[in-house]
Amino acid sequence: MSNSPDPLGVIARLLQKESAAKGVVDYDQVRDEIKMLLDNPLWDDGSLGPKFVRLAWHSSGTWDPVTQTGGSNGAGMRFESEASDPENNGLMEGRAFLEPIKKRFPGISYSDLWVLASYVFIEHSGGPAIEFRPGRVDHADENAPTMPPIGRLPGAEKYIIKGQVDEQGRAAGWEKLVMHIRDEVFGRMGFTDREAVALITGGHVYGRCHPQHSGYAGAWVEEPTKWSNEYAADMVGDEWRLVTKDDTWLEAIGAKELIPAGDRQQYVNRKKPDEIEAPDATQFAPGKYKVCSGYVNVRKEPNVTSDIIGQPKRDECLNLVAIKLFGTAVRGRLDTSGWVSIIATGGKVLFEREGDLELQPGIYRTAGDCDLHSSAGGDKASKLPAGDHTLASVTLAADGKSIWGEVVGGGGWLAVMSEENGVVADRILEGFNDKESGEKFEDTPAPNQMMLVSDMVLAWDPEYRKVIEEYAESEDALSRDFASAYKKLTELGCPF
Repeated sequence: MSNSPDPLGVIARLLQKESAAKGVVDYDQVRDEIKMLLDNPLWDDGSLGPKFVRLAWHSSGTWDPVTQTGGSNGAGMRFESEASDPENNGLMEGRAFLEPIKKRFPGISYSDLWVLASYVFIEHSGGPAIEFRPGRVDHADENAPTMPPIGRLPGAEKYIIKGQVDEQGRAAGWEKLVMHIRDEVFGRMGFTDREAVALITGGHVYGRCHPQHSGYAGAWVEEPTKWSNEYAADMVGDEWRLVTKDDTWLEAIGAKELIPAGDRQQYVNRKKPDEIEAPDATQFAPGKYKVCSGYVNVRKEPNVTSDIIGQPKRDECLNLVAIKLFGTAVRGRLDTSGWVSIIATGGKVLFEREGDLELQPGIYRTAGDCDLHSSAGGDKASKLPAGDHTLASVTLAADGKSIWGEVVGGGGWLAVMSEENGVVADRILEGFNDKESGEKFEDTPAPNQMMLVSDMVLAWDPEYRKVIEEYAESEDALSRDFASAYKKLTELGCPF
C-alpha cells in the first residue's frame, strides 16, 4: 500500500493537469473555480457576479443576423475596436478577474468562459439553472470579419430630449427610445417583446451603475446580488421621478449616490423632504403583513433610535396587532414584541397587508402583573403575575379593539391588547424572543434605487407593461422566460 495519505487524489490532480495541457476542458472544474471567484467583499455589494452577467450580455447583444457579425462567439471585446464602445466601459475589470481561470484552463475559449461565468453566477444567486453549451471560438485578432461595429448595444437615453418631461413625468422622446429598444436592438436579434422584457428585467436585477463608467449612479434593486422579481415589482409599484446632477436634495435625504454625472438623467423612487405627507394610518388595519423590501428592522420601541431586535427578510409575514402614525411614518406592533415601519418616514412602503390577524395560542410573556377577567371582555376577577403563561386560545374582540387570551390553569382571560393598556403580553417565538440571543443587528441605511430612462419605458409602453406587470406578480414566470431568452441571446451566432 502507498504511504501517500491520498494516492487517488494525487493521481486525479496529475490527470487533470495532463488534460489541461492537452486542451481538454473539465467544465465542472471550471464551474468550481468560477464559484470560488464570485464572492469578493472588496467589490460592489460583495460579488463579482453582476459584472460577469454584464460582460456576457454585452458580448452577446451585438449580434446581427443580416451581416452575421457580432454575438458572443469570438470574444471580440478583448480588442479595442469592441472594448471602446462606451456601453462597455468598466468591463475590462470583469475580463481581468476571469483571466487566471483562462490560464489554468487554456482549452476553454474566452467567449465560452465569459458566458459560463454568467450562468454560474445566475444559478448561484438563486436564479434559473441554464444549460451550458460550449463550442464558441475566439477571434485571432480584431480584423476578424465578424467583429461588430460600435453602437449595437442599447442606449439608455437614445433619442431622449434632455430636461423635458410630459405631464406624467415621462422623459420627452421616450416613444423613439422604445423604437430603438424594440426594433434597433432586440428586433434586430430576433427577440419578441416578451423576450426583450425578460432580458432587461433579469439583467438589471443585478449590479449597479457607476458615474465614472456610464454617468449613471446606483443600483436598480435593494439586493443587487440576488435573483428576484424586485426590479419588475418596484417598476410598477413605486413612484419614479426624473433627476439630474442638479438635484442636490438627494444628498440631503441620504441618497447622494443616486445623483448622475454630466448630462445624464435617471429616475429615482424618492421624494423631496417637503413633498412627504403623513399617510392615513386608518388605511392600515391590524393584520398579517408581508415584507416587500429586502429586509426591515424590528425595533424594541417605535422610535428609529431604539435597539434593533430582528431583521425579517423579504416575503416573511408578521402579525401586527396595533398600528399607529408617527410623524410621516406608519408603524406596527408585532404580536411577538417590537415595532416595524409599514411606511418609512421618507414614504417608502415596506409592507403589504396579506390578510386578517392570525392569532395563535401558545406561551405569552407579561412584563408585569396583569388583570385576569372572568371572560373575554368580562369583569376583573384576579391578578396574573408577571412571567410566561400558556394561552389556550386567543381571539379578537368583536369590535376589533382588543385581543383576549384564555389562560391555562389561571382561571380567567387576559387582555393581551386593549385600548386602555396597549399590548401587555408578547407571544413567545422560538429563536426570536424566547431568550436573550446577544445577536447584534447592523443599522444600515435603506438601500437607494434608480432606473434608467430605458428601464422606465417598460412601464410606459402598453405592450411592454403587460409583460412587466406579469413578472411583478410571478417570479416563476420571470425565471422561466429569462432562462430561455438568455440562453438564446448567448448562443446567437455560435458555430454549433
